[in-house]
Amino acid sequence: MFDAIRSNRRIVQVILGLIVVTFAFFGVESYLSGIGNDTSLATVGDSKIGPAEFENALRRQQDQIRAQAGGEIDIAQLNTPAIRQAVLEGLVNQRLLALYAADARLAVSPEQLRDVIGSIDEFKRDGAFSRAQYEQVLRSQGMSEPAFEAQLRRDVAFQQLTTAVSSSAIAPTATARSLLQLQLEERSIALARVSAEELADSVTVTDDEVAQYYEANKAAFKLPARVKVSYLVLDRDSFTRSIEVDPAKVRQWYDEHQDRYRRPEERRASHVLIELPADADEAAVSEATAKAEALLKEIRDAKGDNFAEVAKRDSQDPGSAQSGGDLGFFTADAMVAPFSEAVFSMTEGDISEIVRSDFGLHIIQVTGVRPEQVRPFDEVKDAIESELREQESQRAFAHAAETFSNVVYEQPDSLEPAATEFKLEIQHADWISRDGVAESPFDNRRLVGALFEADALERKLNTEAVDVGNGRLVSARVEAFEPERTEAVGDVREEIVARLKLEAASREAAKAGEALIEKLRAGGEAVDLEFGEVQTVTRASTELDPSVHRALFSLVPESFPVYGGVVAMDNDYVVYRIDSAKKPEIADEDPRLVAVKGQYERVLAERDLTAFLAELRRKYKVEINRAALQSVAS
Repeated sequence: MFDAIRSNRRIVQVILGLIVVTFAFFGVESYLSGIGNDTSLATVGDSKIGPAEFENALRRQQDQIRAQAGGEIDIAQLNTPAIRQAVLEGLVNQRLLALYAADARLAVSPEQLRDVIGSIDEFKRDGAFSRAQYEQVLRSQGMSEPAFEAQLRRDVAFQQLTTAVSSSAIAPTATARSLLQLQLEERSIALARVSAEELADSVTVTDDEVAQYYEANKAAFKLPARVKVSYLVLDRDSFTRSIEVDPAKVRQWYDEHQDRYRRPEERRASHVLIELPADADEAAVSEATAKAEALLKEIRDAKGDNFAEVAKRDSQDPGSAQSGGDLGFFTADAMVAPFSEAVFSMTEGDISEIVRSDFGLHIIQVTGVRPEQVRPFDEVKDAIESELREQESQRAFAHAAETFSNVVYEQPDSLEPAATEFKLEIQHADWISRDGVAESPFDNRRLVGALFEADALERKLNTEAVDVGNGRLVSARVEAFEPERTEAVGDVREEIVARLKLEAASREAAKAGEALIEKLRAGGEAVDLEFGEVQTVTRASTELDPSVHRALFSLVPESFPVYGGVVAMDNDYVVYRIDSAKKPEIADEDPRLVAVKGQYERVLAERDLTAFLAELRRKYKVEINRAALQSVAS
């Protein structure tokens, strides 16, 4: 039933990334549970997406983008209407797919679930799965093992669904070959330049032209208000590092929470499946039953010794048939009810009667039993110690945060009292503008906004203690302030003159270049233009000016040489000559053809998935509350 993922570890890896993101971002019940709130941003079927879920997803998305960009992105740029809309659409699509997966009763075997959990990097230590690490990560997210594993089953089923949709895309080989030929086409070209910089010396710019340019572009010479600040950071991590956990408390916790470390009974079973739809007619039921009874007799006649052989030969479960029907160990809640009830009512070695489930008819053999047990203390003590340290850290930091906030508020004329009480170093930051890019912690909009309020600017008071994320509180005070101003025309005159000269020279270079091109095309007349060495370029080449590269490949030459020209990004006019164009022959076995075909199929798969989601929107009514969307996280 699940061979699509069982046989492709790469698919499992893709699933893992999405699972961890889902687990960390949205929580256990975010897919299928509504919030029952009139302020919901969207309704998908009977479930709702509320402000808390949306804001959490938005913050996580912003953190990801900023981390990928090395923090060099202003938070304001990541809270635009377009980004908010994209985040909400992503949540809606996830909810649609999850609802469909639930309705389609997509299930996941215990063996597959173990493979997925064991492959998640967050649960590994020294490259191997660690039970203690697994428990610690779950506790840090406030999740129990049953809840996480139930969510994981839904997510893997959800990924099976999207994989099934996307894997149906097939790209024609002929089209892929044409695309690859275009990508690999080689053009022999030579370039010559008409320099704008050389012509700029002959351009005269008047005071009136400078004044007109200045007035028309005043906004370009506006300098924003900015401040220099000193600040304190209260960091939760420092509290965590300083906390020592009493070993006696670790043992006491273990003794008082035995249920958390109890492993439920697990059983291992093999089965032979004869597929039979739940709504099969009487004739189909009779035919399938007869086949199952014949197989059951064959197995019992051999006292079960031939079970694996029969499963390999006749089982219609492609996920387990090749392994002799083996399903591995699983708990009672891992399988559909009729199957699970049969397995857990048998003893090891027993062979069942014929059992019918939604998947069909099963013949089951119990091959192993792991009784319920409590994990030993030594196995879980590190995880308990980590959890207790985190709990104590949260309590200590919560108390410190309240005191810190009170001190910077009640003694607002200096950061020294708070620095002394909490043994913090007063730090300093250079010029910060309201809408500019700044390093952490001044990439936080609320903190920067507080610096430009009247209390901070005019009264020179400490800002409130602002939560800037990642367990950090910051209070700052303004040390110097420069109001917004527009640079005087005299201060920027040289810059304007240089700009106007270059623009005028670029236009003159273009005129001169176009005239030279006409002579080249006419032929027979000597042209005062020196081309560089002939070079070979493709569409993937990166060494050329982008404007020149686009111009070279925008033409479809019918004969050679071909002449043309374009203004380059440095304002020079570039005259180009195309001497030849050659498309390579692509063999069917060329690995590059396979790669391009795969890329094309991914484009088609994305199209198919988009169409599938559109169909789900028709099946499950989707309503977007745009007014509520505008009011949150803005």
